[in-house]
Formats: sequence, C-alpha cells, structure tokens
Amino acid sequence: MTAETRKPRKILAVADAGDGRIALESALALADTHGAAVEVMACVEPPHDLSILSRLSGEDPDRLIADAVEHTYAEVRSRLSSIAPNRQIDISVAVGKAYLEIIRHVARSGCDFVIKTAEPLSGMDRFLFASTDQHLLRKCPCPVWLQTPSASRRPLRILAAVDLDTADAAEPQTLTDLNRRVIDAACAIAEAPNAEVVVLHAWEAMGEGMIWAFSGRGNARMSADKYVNEILDVRQAAMDRFLAQLRNEIGPRPRLVPRLARGTPETVIHAQSRQVGADVVVMGTVARTGLSGVFIGNTAENIINSLECPVLAVKPEGFVSPLLRG
Repeated sequence: MTAETRKPRKILAVADAGDGRIALESALALADTHGAAVEVMACVEPPHDLSILSRLSGEDPDRLIADAVEHTYAEVRSRLSSIAPNRQIDISVAVGKAYLEIIRHVARSGCDFVIKTAEPLSGMDRFLFASTDQHLLRKCPCPVWLQTPSASRRPLRILAAVDLDTADAAEPQTLTDLNRRVIDAACAIAEAPNAEVVVLHAWEAMGEGMIWAFSGRGNARMSADKYVNEILDVRQAAMDRFLAQLRNEIGPRPRLVPRLARGTPETVIHAQSRQVGADVVVMGTVARTGLSGVFIGNTAENIINSLECPVLAVKPEGFVSPLLRG
C-alpha cells in the first residue's frame, strides 16, 4: 500500500470478560503488519443490584468494584502474557458502560482502529452484535472490527461493500471518500500474501417498472432489457474506473476482485458474503443525510445482523461521535 492509503497507527484491542483471545491476537497480528502500537482495555460495568450485593456481602460498593477491576486486570494480563510473552503492552480497565468507555478511550488516546470480540444476543446461538457492539457501530469515530471467536486472525477473503452511484448522491464527494475508506480498511486487514478483497457494488434498475407500465406491449420486454443493460453498463464503467484508480495507488496486493450484483444492499451483501465465503465484511455504517443507496441507521444494522461472519465498520470523513460533541 502507498502512503496515501490510511493504515492503523494505534490499535485498541478490547478484551472480553471470558477467556477469548481473538481480539487480542487479531490486534497483535495487524499491528505487526503495519508497525502500529497496541493498547488493551477491558471494562467493568457496575451491576444494577450493586447495593444489594454490598449489603449481602458486607463489603463497601467501592471495594467490590475495586476487586472486580483488580481481578479483570489480572485475567487480561495473564491472557496477554500467554499470547505475547515478550511484549510490553499497556492494559487499562475502565469502570462504566463499555461502549462509552471505549469511545472515550479512543478520543483520549488517539487510537484509530478498534478490535473487539462480538457479543451474542441473549438466547441466540450465533453472534448478532448485541447492544455494546451496536453502539460502537453507530458512534465510535474510528473503524471497528467485530470478530467472532472462530474467525481467522488473518482473513483471506474480504468483502468490501461500496456504493458507486455517485451521480445520484446529494454529496458525491462524501460518498467517494467513504468508498475509499472502506477499501483502505479492507486492504489494512488483508495481511496474508494470498488475501483478496472482493469489491462489491449492489445496483438496482429503479425505472424498469415504469418502462413496463408505459411501453407498448410489443416492445416492453425489449425496452426494459435495454434499460437494465444500460444501467449495468454505467455501473460496470464506474467499477472499472474505481478499480483502476485503486490499483494505481495500492499496487498489486491485495488482489482486488470486482463484483456487481443486482438488488438492494440488504439482500445483496448478505447473499454475496455467503456466496464468496467472506471471512469478514467491510462496510460504511453512517453517512450524511441525502446520500442515496448507502448505509444509514437501520439499513446498516439490518445488514450487519443478517451476516454470519465478522464485520469491519467505517465512518465517513468528518464524522464526530455524538458522545464527543461539546
């Protein structure tokens, strides 16, 4: 990758409460690739029934929290020592809502990449990105890579979802920048020599129904087919231009594979992630109002919650977390 490509400089690995290693191992592997620094943090959320626990145990509430912090720190230190015994890495344990503390740490520390193990929703047998993860996807200012326990530390096939319909965008430069950020993030984690980035664009022929409605019976099919093919040609040309620029700036690695699929982003990204066997899906999760066809609010969450693989979410240029606004 060239110097123009954004690479992580300081990675925050969020250690979970169990004995999971995927976030720590992925962070260390990514840091080694890019010469980035690594920080590790864990969070202790005070239970709602802390006063009851204090009364029944006879311990001061602050003492109970202090014990939990000490225990968590020792667990994370032990786990990290078993993974990277010869590395000195800063570990911090925050007290409070996990997503709040993670975002505040990112703002204070200058971390520009977060890696965390995805949390399963209660009662579900697969990982659907529960409350803390959803908050991070919406509000964390830097890229967030949500890994699953069985995922690859060094993904081989990365699906990068972009929207190339800049002609229909109210803010085309914002959309163009977001597309590039998605590709930069995908290239950053494509560490293995044989890794490839599948660049996916979901497209639709919105006017096909109108052609069927207003064309004569004799030529409706021909007119509709011509319209759809022209739309496809436009999107193919946009993909060709986009990849040509990327290859010129990025070079031959990772390999970029174009993929156009007709349908809404919600259906296409889910289906294509399964079809190509994606190890991770990279996508934009927040865009300014007015952009057509990108991932805003519930659309992004619907896509993410339909995936069966890890997700790496990025924000557009100029995004400011609502939790950090003065």
